[in-house]
Amino acid sequence: MQSFTNFFFHFFKPEYRIAIAFFLAIVFNFYAIPVILRIARAKKLFDVPDDRKLHKSSVPTLGGLGIYATIVIVSFTFINTCGMNGGGISSSLSALPPIIAGFTLIFFIGMKDDLLDISARKKLVAEFVALFILIVIGDVRLNNMQGMFGAYQLSYYVSILLSLFAGIVIINAFNLIDGIDGLASSIAMLGSFVFGSYFISISEWEYAILSFTILGAIIPFFLYNAFGVSNKIFMGDTGSLILGFAMTVLVFRFNELNAVPNIKPHFVAGPAFSFAVVFIPMFDTLRVFTIRIFRGGSPFKADRRHIHHILLDLGFSHLGSTLILVIFNIAIIAYAYYFNYFGNSTLVFSLIFFGAAMSVLAMFILRNRLARLKMKSDETGKTS
Repeated sequence: MQSFTNFFFHFFKPEYRIAIAFFLAIVFNFYAIPVILRIARAKKLFDVPDDRKLHKSSVPTLGGLGIYATIVIVSFTFINTCGMNGGGISSSLSALPPIIAGFTLIFFIGMKDDLLDISARKKLVAEFVALFILIVIGDVRLNNMQGMFGAYQLSYYVSILLSLFAGIVIINAFNLIDGIDGLASSIAMLGSFVFGSYFISISEWEYAILSFTILGAIIPFFLYNAFGVSNKIFMGDTGSLILGFAMTVLVFRFNELNAVPNIKPHFVAGPAFSFAVVFIPMFDTLRVFTIRIFRGGSPFKADRRHIHHILLDLGFSHLGSTLILVIFNIAIIAYAYYFNYFGNSTLVFSLIFFGAAMSVLAMFILRNRLARLKMKSDETGKTS
């Protein structure tokens, strides 16, 4: 069996495995989603609309199941976990079992929440455990801040605490932006592509395979979610939490590798660039929590203050709002790439400034629009 493993990884060079894993992930989830839809309809596993929700009909919420199954099966098939290759380029991802263990825990807690509803505290505990497995057992973590706010190489325990905090923020940021069709999945696709391309450029082959497997797993879901009518599907908390965990893995690994000085290409402001890649969910979460706290409310109480809600109120469709936010995120990534020499702290503050300016502009336009509508309504009332 070992000789076959050597044979497999010798002839299936990393570049081939990336391409095969990507296309197989697409095919696998394209096959899985119709099956999941049939099961959801047979068992009446729907997201029923209410006053807070934006959809008008019952929609199956098990899209995260297909994403999870695809990532696990394709990753374990094509990612080399032990470095055996029988010659050629040697690479491995020994942390894959802890990564998949974290995915699995996130999957079960998300699925339970989609089917039965659970408390935020229980979800948070499960997220901490999944991240602990990733950070401590898998040793995938933030270990160097490259001068952000004066911090460089982190001690082991500070690295663990910071990684736990950052992971919780990223996971829940993706959960919070999953409010309109295609948004969370689009940002995750963008992140997987950017990080996967970086991993290819530095010959970090196994993480590149993981990145493009995640990308391939999301594409079929995005098409069903954004363009489906009778066959529409939501990812549910299962999917949004999984995507948040996936982006956490890629962000951590990107920063680990970029902290090595002789890695080329090298980002002077690696942490800031990784922040830019997941900017929309991260900034929107920061913005909404800040507004809620300043208004004396709980930062965790749901409302319609997210930027995608503002765009919907301005008259944009779900797909239009998603497109605007993804284009803005791409612009932010391009800005962070070309002005990386600013350094981490300056770059992060400038990114937050651009996000705040975008938010203020959107709110200004919305208030003017509402004021005009109210004026028209008053004039109509007077003439009648």
